[in-house]
Amino acid sequence: MTPLSGWGRFPRRKAQVLMPTDDAGVARALAAGPAIARGLGRSYGDAALAPRVLDMTRMDRFLAFDPATGVLEAEAGLSLATIVETLLPRGWFLGVTPGTRYVTLGGAIAADVHGKNHHRDGSFGT
Repeated sequence: MTPLSGWGRFPRRKAQVLMPTDDAGVARALAAGPAIARGLGRSYGDAALAPRVLDMTRMDRFLAFDPATGVLEAEAGLSLATIVETLLPRGWFLGVTPGTRYVTLGGAIAADVHGKNHHRDGSFGT
């Protein structure tokens, strides 16, 4: 069992942490019982705490990128930091960025994060 917490370090919970590396690994983990996905642990409160946790950070690959449209297809565990570091030299930046770049793509979508421009550009899910 591994002690986990969110961004504020409270509450703390012990969890069985599973680290899938592909879709088949996620399917095997979920076949054994319910679990919650977790990225880099920057959620507030207990959003990603449960008795069984899927640490998605090993599923961090770029799958496709269209430089004509800027559409990116990637795995949930890819960090926004890696996305920016990879695409900024190519002239692309995220349309919405939260206060930290150390969150995963899956977490940004799940939490529907927003940045300082949300009044104009919306949030990650819009």
